[in-house]
Amino acid sequence: MNFRAFLSVTLLGLSLLSFSSLAQGVYVSPTYKVDRDGDGVPDVRDQCPDTDKNLNGHEFTVAHEGQEYAVKITDFKGTLETHRRKLRVDLSRLRRKRKEMQESFEGKGKKPQALNDEQKKQLADMDTLIEAKRGKLTDLVYVSSITVNQEVIPVEIPLGVDEFGCLPDRDGDEVPDIVDKCPDEPGLRYYQGCNDRDGDQVIDPLDKCIDEPGLVKLQGCPEEGTGDRDKDGVIDRDDLCPDTFGSKRNKGCPEIVTSQERGILDRASKVLFDSGKASLRPESYSILNELASLIKSKAQQYKSLRVRLEGHTDTDGLDQSNLILSRNRSRSVKNYLVSQGVDISMISTAGYGEGRLLISPERNPADKQANRRVEIAITSQ
Repeated sequence: MNFRAFLSVTLLGLSLLSFSSLAQGVYVSPTYKVDRDGDGVPDVRDQCPDTDKNLNGHEFTVAHEGQEYAVKITDFKGTLETHRRKLRVDLSRLRRKRKEMQESFEGKGKKPQALNDEQKKQLADMDTLIEAKRGKLTDLVYVSSITVNQEVIPVEIPLGVDEFGCLPDRDGDEVPDIVDKCPDEPGLRYYQGCNDRDGDQVIDPLDKCIDEPGLVKLQGCPEEGTGDRDKDGVIDRDDLCPDTFGSKRNKGCPEIVTSQERGILDRASKVLFDSGKASLRPESYSILNELASLIKSKAQQYKSLRVRLEGHTDTDGLDQSNLILSRNRSRSVKNYLVSQGVDISMISTAGYGEGRLLISPERNPADKQANRRVEIAITSQ
């Protein structure tokens, strides 16, 4: 064999040795070890790399002896890592115990003693325990506890993360089933996977008046009567701030905008819609851009800023159709504002159909156009 052939064979052997080392796990690139959400799936193939952020702070329920208990997820990543660390310690202890057991059976002489059936069974049982413990290392389990009759009971919740690092989400709304209060209907993350179609901050499954904006304390139903507790001229049923004196044009809440900013709200409330449609006309975009900028500016001043959008229609069409249309119009404005960077959690929407006409009776197309509107209120409450 000449030198060139020898060199080629040597390099090939070194390459195969390096590949074999990688295959046996002797060296793994750091890129394949990074797992920032701690779900056991490295970022390089994790399609849901923010599992910890999406779950922290949310609650899920567990059943115990026929009762349901709420468990709040805190420090998702740290909890998983602590659980895995404990499993590794237990696994190491079992392996050490098995080794000691085998040595005691075989004796310390140079020639090991033959094992009897009982000793073989004990070693096999230990091997089963080791395999079961090793299998748990690959299972994603959230460990927490519940308190029952002043007794703290540990609970383990299998999460079922798939090979791509994603939790089960059968309705596809990016809210994992484990914390999704409406797992079979796509919803918003802000409402834990549910919707609030009347915009009253009571999610649909808990709303007893699902098609009519109401009060949280009344489970989503409006307050009856014409009372006005704060004496501001806006009856409690329509007052967004029923216990604080406010202005009529701001839905009974104190004004937090200047006269110039109020002009933006007034112009934005007149966004244009074609008859029978909820889609925004292009000439409305510029004023809605101004509105979005105003809301984002106010949000920096008021941590609890809230924006209320209430849709209205003219009298053309059926009452029920107009009610639905008015809700869709307020949602169109909401969606546009969100697309311009406004936090979706700040905005609530409602629709009143033709029930609150601005001009009545409607005598001409201009009157009808004026009634097709979305009224806007901004409050810090």
